[in-house]
Amino acid sequence: MPWWYPFGCIAFIIGGILIFLKPEWLWALTEQWKSYAADGPSDFYILSAKIGGVLFAVFGVVALVLPLFLN
Repeated sequence: MPWWYPFGCIAFIIGGILIFLKPEWLWALTEQWKSYAADGPSDFYILSAKIGGVLFAVFGVVALVLPLFLN
């Protein structure tokens, strides 16, 4: 396993948790500049971002733990 592998997994976990807790930040970075009339993210955007954040965090945990079981 490369030396950077655990850091990448931890980055996925932290990123997923951040997206889950603050989906408005993701919207502000990626979507806000596309519309002059948008006041904030829609409820559907917040829900889908939170689901995506959970999936990112779960992927990071699985990727971090999986090599322990494959050896």
